[in-house]
Amino acid sequence: MEELQLTLTPQRVDQRNFGIMLTNWRVGQQLNALVVAIRPDSSVLLSVGGKQFVATTDIPVQQGSTLRLEVKQAGPEVVLKQVDQGQTQQAAPRTDAAGRAADNAIALSSARPSALLNQLAAQPARFGSPDLQELARELLGRSLKADSLKPGDLRKALQSSGLFTEVDLASGQTRRAQQSSKATLSQLQALALALADEQSEEAVESRVLRQIADKAGGLLNGIAQNQLASLPVDDNAARWVFTLPLQLQNHFHDVRTVIERERRGPQGEEEEVWRASLSLDLPRLGAVDIRVQMVRGAVSVNFSCENSTSSRVLNGAMSNLEQRLMLREINVDRLAAEVTARSDVQSEDPNSSHGGLSVDA
Repeated sequence: MEELQLTLTPQRVDQRNFGIMLTNWRVGQQLNALVVAIRPDSSVLLSVGGKQFVATTDIPVQQGSTLRLEVKQAGPEVVLKQVDQGQTQQAAPRTDAAGRAADNAIALSSARPSALLNQLAAQPARFGSPDLQELARELLGRSLKADSLKPGDLRKALQSSGLFTEVDLASGQTRRAQQSSKATLSQLQALALALADEQSEEAVESRVLRQIADKAGGLLNGIAQNQLASLPVDDNAARWVFTLPLQLQNHFHDVRTVIERERRGPQGEEEEVWRASLSLDLPRLGAVDIRVQMVRGAVSVNFSCENSTSSRVLNGAMSNLEQRLMLREINVDRLAAEVTARSDVQSEDPNSSHGGLSVDA
């Protein structure tokens, strides 16, 4: 079997790992790790026990895969090696709290904001807790409203998404940090667990409250992953990765977004290139990837759709979109919609009820 070796240098630990306590790892200890993302510089973003860190690897790994790793070296430089299948089967079951936490972190990493918001919206006063209702209202109120969406709403939602919570704290913006989704989710998780502890373990209310707490924990883990993915790779590029909930009628959907800024060209003649990628799944339109690029004030927009109906609807609305962009004094280079096969679409809950969506041509 080909061997995997992950090395964490002290510089990476200090700058990129948000205080993860690697000193608790012991030689011979085995860990479960989720491959969260493959970064542009070929480093790997891992999630272990609810913590995330960046590591280098000497062989390719697949995003979304789960690795069983053994600590081979501790100290200033940590070395982890993948445990082969035979060793994994012979390993003793992980019954300790740390092992359960690591397994839960892997399971929760795929949690989506829409799943939690749809549940909170359907049960606003079920638990008789005014504090829980207030936290739910705060989260629901921060979602983007599809029927009245303005550019300022997107900016406000991004600022409160939790992506900048630690930056706000470090710069003295305590109030803004406390009003972020990350802070609200932490309060919601703690309160839901406290309310669940007041119920009998067999009670339905206890199970639902713990489910809410688990979803909140998964979203907190996702925000931390986005923060790591947003760290700059080099001096010429900046990147922000985040997921925002979008309310369409009475249902919530996820808008997964990456915004990138790159400076290119010789020194002194550099130009800024902005790119944005948005992925979402909507009723009637299905899965749609939107890619926007702006160079020298000219914008290009490409819609990649999973079905031909979506492509036709969007192409019919292109003239309307072009007019709106021109009214904002934005030069349009290219607008297009095409059908592209999607194998990685996260489908919505089939048991959920969806509203319709109309696009005016």
